[in-house]
Amino acid sequence: MKKCLIALLCAATLLSLTACGETKPADGASKGAYTDGFFLTEEYERLYYAPFDGSETVLLTDRYTRDHARSAGSLLAEYEGGSVERIDPADGSRTTLREGGEEGFYNLALCGDGFIGQGYTPDGTSTVLCFRNGESERFEYDNYINELCTLGGEVIFFTEWSEDETNRITAYDFAAKKTLWQTEFDCSVTLKEFDLTLYATKDDGGAIWTIDPQSGERTELELPLEESDYSLLNVWNGVYLVEGDYSDDFNYYLVKDGERKQVTLDGESIGSFYVSDAAGQKVLLGKYNYDWDDYDENGRSWVDYYMLDMESGEVTPFTVRGQYAKLFENGDFPLMDSSTARKPVTEAIYSLLCANHGYSGCRPLCSTTHGAWLNIADRAADIALLAAPTEEEQAYLKERGVEVEMKLYGGDGLVFIGGSASGVTDLTLDQVRAIYRGEITNWSQLGGADHKIDVLYRDDQSGSQRLFEKLLWKDEPVPDFAALGFDYLDEMSTIVWQVEDDPYAIGYSIMTYLSDVYANDDLLAFTLEGVAATPENVKSNAYPLSTQGYAVIRADEPEDSPARRLYNWIGCGVCDDLLENNGVTPLRG
Repeated sequence: MKKCLIALLCAATLLSLTACGETKPADGASKGAYTDGFFLTEEYERLYYAPFDGSETVLLTDRYTRDHARSAGSLLAEYEGGSVERIDPADGSRTTLREGGEEGFYNLALCGDGFIGQGYTPDGTSTVLCFRNGESERFEYDNYINELCTLGGEVIFFTEWSEDETNRITAYDFAAKKTLWQTEFDCSVTLKEFDLTLYATKDDGGAIWTIDPQSGERTELELPLEESDYSLLNVWNGVYLVEGDYSDDFNYYLVKDGERKQVTLDGESIGSFYVSDAAGQKVLLGKYNYDWDDYDENGRSWVDYYMLDMESGEVTPFTVRGQYAKLFENGDFPLMDSSTARKPVTEAIYSLLCANHGYSGCRPLCSTTHGAWLNIADRAADIALLAAPTEEEQAYLKERGVEVEMKLYGGDGLVFIGGSASGVTDLTLDQVRAIYRGEITNWSQLGGADHKIDVLYRDDQSGSQRLFEKLLWKDEPVPDFAALGFDYLDEMSTIVWQVEDDPYAIGYSIMTYLSDVYANDDLLAFTLEGVAATPENVKSNAYPLSTQGYAVIRADEPEDSPARRLYNWIGCGVCDDLLENNGVTPLRG
């Protein structure tokens, strides 16, 4: 499996975290390996290094990276699961500072031989945690802490909000557990650290101060700022990148040698951007882009990168290509097909690997489960995400002389839905079968409202219907639902809409397909045998109607065909994150 990517994935595996406190060089690292470029995340937050010269990007860690930051000459990275490591850009060596934990962070800074993390606990409470020598200690403070930095030492510097819109900056010695100094401001300020220097910026614009880390003494810089220049984005060698002046657009300026010059691209404002990373005089600017045409169905979003030279003021496009985006850079993305429930997944795969990078390729089809199987047999689609074939579909494949390869990629759940007015929230499988046999006809028979049960079903070639029949009726004949007078609906969406309109109806759908309609309080997903349909319960097989999905290609696909490249990619860590992001539980087998 993953034939095309084995070598790349093996290399990424060698970059995994070391034991706590140990260091080892990154695979293939050499002196100065990561000093002339940027660090950023791509492809579901994988950590990459992108050289200034635009050459090949390097996958540093094939794990979901929740946060990363340069601090005192090192790179700090926090991964899903709460582990934190320090990477030395000079040689790529790594030190694990924390093996894991419940807290996540949005602000990381070195603190002696450990780190300070400003973030949140699982219940959403703001927290500051110091982690050193394998032990953690929570930093408790009376007031709300805003920005935080350390200059790499044992002292932490932070701002505190006040109700009268004044601020103060505090220096706290973590090792000695005492406050060293506090500096009051009669305005709201933002605290930042650049090149081991503390800067405070007036939030409503027009002033920048340096802060002496020993005494807290502040010195206002004599710069040609406008009152609207309120955000300091980067500093290098006496050059200041500031944001401000929203008179007609987002505007940015370089301030140096007594001059204030607008940052432009080909003479035009570059619009709204964010500073993704900075190293020396080079700054990586990220700009979000959206294609809003028919956004719900076909929209896409992506980031364009630019490199700003702080010395010359020149802005140039900066190309970033992740490891997996390169799979289809020749515009040969295969034609995908899927069941209705998997449409969000195929669209996400297409966007990640093709559309968001400007590569050509066919947008995925959504022909329903039965239609997609027929398209695989007729060579009208190259690859599909489907439930296992029925006997009829197997016969059609044989008739067309097509053999297929299948691999399990993820699990889902068949969910029964109804209205809260029914007065019932949990059903047993025997009760569901009794409803669909016509033996239970009123909600009152289940302890609910005294009202007739309006039963809904789909055609036997739909993916949800075949799962319903396979999972519920495997040991007995499937009832004749039409003869029982139940309501036939031809689309998965129409069942959901019908249940929303009829508070006494019962129907079924796929767990992930329902994610967009849970906001309706009158629509509920029945628990079955007391177990809710959740990704965790599907993965553990606790949910009684768990389903399995397969990636399918024709067996005669050449080794390097687009379809087989995508088939091999399915099952990697990036794909698993994409599946989970769309509500599907990754599975193997």
